[in-house]
Amino acid sequence: MREDYAIERFRKNGYKITPQRQEILKVFVGNNLPLSAEEVHRKVVERYPNISLDTVYRNLSILLELGIISKLDFILEGKSRYELNSGKHHHHLVCLKCGVTEAIDFCPFKSLDREKIEEEKKFEIKKHSFELFGHCELCREKPQEKSF
Repeated sequence: MREDYAIERFRKNGYKITPQRQEILKVFVGNNLPLSAEEVHRKVVERYPNISLDTVYRNLSILLELGIISKLDFILEGKSRYELNSGKHHHHLVCLKCGVTEAIDFCPFKSLDREKIEEEKKFEIKKHSFELFGHCELCREKPQEKSF
C-alpha cells in the first residue's frame, strides 16, 4: 500500500493528517516486518520525542479500522504485531530467538475441508491464523551459549 493512498483514506474518513500520524505510517511503509506497538513507538519517538505509547496505540487502532494495517496475534510472544495491509492473504514464519518474521504466500488452511469442520464441530469459522514458530538460519548457525 502506498503512503498517499493511506493518507487519502484518513482524509475521506474525517481524520486529520498530523505529523505524528504520518510518521507512524512511514514506519510501516518503510518496513516489511510485522512490528509491535512498542517497536513502532521506538521508531517514531526518534523524530517526535514527546509522542506517547498511548498515542501510538490510538493511531494503530485507526489504521486497523481503515484497513491500512493488519493485526497479527503471535500467541507465543504474548503480544500483537502490525503490518501494512498488502491485500494478499498470507501467514508467517517467526524465529523464537531473534524474532525475525518472514511471510509465506500460501495458506495451509486451503487444504482443509472447511465445510466438514464447520458441520462436524457445529462451528462457523470467520477467520483463521497460521504462524510457524522455530529458528531462522542465522540463529541455528550461532553456537549454543554455555550456561554456568
